[in-house]
Amino acid sequence: MQTTLYSLRHRQEGQGLVEYGLIIASIAILLIVAMLFLAGKIDRLFSNTGTSVTNPGAITPG
Repeated sequence: MQTTLYSLRHRQEGQGLVEYGLIIASIAILLIVAMLFLAGKIDRLFSNTGTSVTNPGAITPG
């Protein structure tokens, strides 16, 4: 009984796969959060670029 509990507690077969999954999930969450924070700035950048192409001098920097 004691050896069975020991082997169950020290089994590491899927540990590497789980760790890689957690790393990938963490990176995905960080990218989503970054996209949410940067979405407004990116939208303004493209809007200002489009406006300056169609009407040069209309956008003041800042």
